[in-house]
Amino acid sequence: TDQFDSAYVAPGSPAEEALAAVWAEVLGVERVGVHDNFFELGGDSILSIQAVSRARQAGLRLTSKLMFTHQTVAALAGAVEWDAERGAGDGGGAVTGEVELTPIQRWFFDGHADNPDHYAMSVHVELAPGTDAGLLGRALAAVAAHHDALRMRYRREGGQWVQEYGEGPASTDALLAVRESAEAAEAAVAAQHALDLTSGALVKGVYLRPESEGGMPRLFLAVHHIVMDGVSWRVVLEDLATAYAQLAEGRTVDLGAKTSSYQLWARRLADHVRSGALDGELAYWQGVDGTREIPLDGAEPNTYGATEIVSAHLGREETEALLHQVPAVFRTQINDVLLAALGRVLGDWAGGPVTIALEGHGREELFDDVDLSRTVGWFTTIYPVTLDVPEGDWARALKSVKGKLRKLPGRGLGYGALRHLSGPDGAGRALAVQDQPRVSFNYLGQWDGTTSDDGLIRGRLEGLGRDQAPEQARPHLIDVVAAVSEGELRIDWIHSPGSHRTATVEHLAEGLLDALRQIVDRTRRGR
Repeated sequence: TDQFDSAYVAPGSPAEEALAAVWAEVLGVERVGVHDNFFELGGDSILSIQAVSRARQAGLRLTSKLMFTHQTVAALAGAVEWDAERGAGDGGGAVTGEVELTPIQRWFFDGHADNPDHYAMSVHVELAPGTDAGLLGRALAAVAAHHDALRMRYRREGGQWVQEYGEGPASTDALLAVRESAEAAEAAVAAQHALDLTSGALVKGVYLRPESEGGMPRLFLAVHHIVMDGVSWRVVLEDLATAYAQLAEGRTVDLGAKTSSYQLWARRLADHVRSGALDGELAYWQGVDGTREIPLDGAEPNTYGATEIVSAHLGREETEALLHQVPAVFRTQINDVLLAALGRVLGDWAGGPVTIALEGHGREELFDDVDLSRTVGWFTTIYPVTLDVPEGDWARALKSVKGKLRKLPGRGLGYGALRHLSGPDGAGRALAVQDQPRVSFNYLGQWDGTTSDDGLIRGRLEGLGRDQAPEQARPHLIDVVAAVSEGELRIDWIHSPGSHRTATVEHLAEGLLDALRQIVDRTRRGR
């Protein structure tokens, strides 16, 4: 927090000290003063969830809503309370029975009928030297046992998918294979193909032995997307490191109290929608204009097997400015900045405002007694947003986009909830006939906190294998995915060359980087 050192005021009360320690850990900074703003220090909505989780573990009754309304330690400390039932969820035991499909799960089954088993999220990480495969397998089994969603299974009944809790894997061998480093590519594909919805085989890991003595082993871990999202990955990787350390010390694995179950969230959300509680949002979502087409270079089939990726990077200094200086100067958040730049580039290309499918983390605090901060599952929201970015000065553009995003009802959760959970005669059924945007955007946040120099997971590596079935049709023509890793912003443009030539996408990618650099330059010149 060097740029704020001149205004640094140390925390005084126990609540301020606890919050400042949590913020420093989550944001990866040395110290946090009581007047520092969470979002100006580089915080975002995903990091706010991690802050909520750690604060609750420390005994503070914190919510994301409070973090957005009280953005400094001093303000927040006056609004939070100490929790006598610290860490308590809706029950520590294993949950059983059927689980209502959530909006994103229904979206998946509606649009991925070709090979629904082959739809994974995977990570490929470097492990600490000397990591023991046997202990790692036991740690992974403990994580799978702790997070109930990882033992879901699925069956078809009356033409519909039914979700329920199963028994989980019978042995660690079913979870973790051991292979030589040279077999990595083949082993990753095998793990992705081994995922099976019906049997409940939703987690497959591969321990890759180090290439040389004393080298670093690697872990490839594939989890079916139906129970996994970006926030869940952070929880799983953190818990895996915790479980491994406990086992290595000869201790029993203790991953703490469970937060609310996916089952509870799914039921409460469905009841909420069917009670008519979100009907007031319908007019807003029906008014989102998604009719503008984007330019095409061709009209060949758009499948996962035909995709290519154009990757664009910002260096550490520019990324640091985007995360810290821009939010501080313009009182905005990183997601607003990325969307303003993207909207300007897409609008110039298409000749007018483009409606995108915007992805959010989806862990909204609709119910005071539901805590999802450490719940594993697929919570993602997808909703249409028209990026109408005014021409001219970036200060005006950022203010416009920020204002539009703040006016979104319920952070976008209501769109998918109404579309997929309304009853046959429900108001939300009108959304089911809307055309979907041709471009999607997903900011995955900052991943630097998932690795460490002295823990189990030492570094994130490039992906392996293929997470989706190659024959499956894609829901969007261009997916723009951004994330910060090792201090650098990376933006991937996933596209089908049959629809857009790589040169076209490279031009858009460079345009986005240029727009972000203009915003940084504008920031350095002052408001």
